[in-house]
Amino acid sequence: MARKRPDVMKTLADARPPELDPDQLAGSARARHDLITILASTPETPQAHRPARPFTWRWALSVAVAASVVGVVVALPEGARSPDGARASATPATDDSPRHTPENGRLALLNVAARADRAAHEGTYWQTTTRSAWTGVVDHSGTAFAVLTSATDQQSIGVRPGTESLWISGLEDRVVPRTERDAARWRAAGSPKDVTLAAESGGKLGLRMDTGSKQKRPTVTRTNQGDRIASLGARNVTYGDLRELPGDSAKLRAALADLYEADRYSEIKDRTEWMWQQAAGLIRLPVKPEVRAAAYRVIAELPGIASLGEVTDPTGRKGIGFALPATEGTDYGTARSELIVDPATGALLADQQRVIKPNAQAAEAGLTAGTVVGYNATVTAEWTDRQLRTP
Repeated sequence: MARKRPDVMKTLADARPPELDPDQLAGSARARHDLITILASTPETPQAHRPARPFTWRWALSVAVAASVVGVVVALPEGARSPDGARASATPATDDSPRHTPENGRLALLNVAARADRAAHEGTYWQTTTRSAWTGVVDHSGTAFAVLTSATDQQSIGVRPGTESLWISGLEDRVVPRTERDAARWRAAGSPKDVTLAAESGGKLGLRMDTGSKQKRPTVTRTNQGDRIASLGARNVTYGDLRELPGDSAKLRAALADLYEADRYSEIKDRTEWMWQQAAGLIRLPVKPEVRAAAYRVIAELPGIASLGEVTDPTGRKGIGFALPATEGTDYGTARSELIVDPATGALLADQQRVIKPNAQAAEAGLTAGTVVGYNATVTAEWTDRQLRTP
């Protein structure tokens, strides 16, 4: 009787450890993590997370301030501290530089999400200092020119019972001609102190030009309503609500979709743009690290997201840029929303709006394709147990 030969492949399969079983690896969290690490071309190392600007109360924003939340990016001061108290460099580490980031927008954002999922201690107040600015187009007696409105704000979100949330605005506020060309046109128009934005750039919003007169006194506003400290879509939420947000991207996307349906009066009607703005807002709020990472994954799944590769923000900091598809019919013509992220830490460095094709009014005021007409950056962001000193 012939002796049956052993099945070598079956023997090897039976001897294989469970953790190497392809069926266990396919589609698993480990497989996704390994893919992200390979794409990043560098091992992950713990880094301090430094989120950017949190949402501001919907009802607390005047028209002028609402227009300025896009903001101007300013340099992170030498020796500024990250949320965990460690000193943070304004330039990402070279070993984790954006050149290692895949060009595909979705994969690049997944890589960022992996970096954002970092534990951080909490405190009594989540405090940020931001610098913001936006460009407006003026048509004064037939003379078109652009003005730049800039401001520094401080915000302190109290997360413990009995604490208050404060917003200090009007620090270093200025309204000036955007360029020397605009300054010449402003002088030719009689150097008016009060100007009105053209209809397509703010809906007849009036501004007072900075002529070097007496410095304005900052305004202090209490932004909490009881224990409600922030806004998500049309909802004002508590710190407990923020802590209960899901760290799973599918569940978070579903939660945001419900908020979109409820936010019928939002100025942002496009669903993709709305989801982009809300997810980016979560990254700036005092949420759990896994929620911040899930928000990046939500953005990664939006249609048409593109990676801009390595970019430099207006402060000179290196990061990777992401952009939504360009939108027609904005105040400036065709424009697109962009995010700039530190790929080493997952920190959202800046959000900005860039002109792709100016309309006639914007072109007359000197705005060309590629002009960044609004941007926002975080100077500091940290947990602390001390309330802001009010002026």
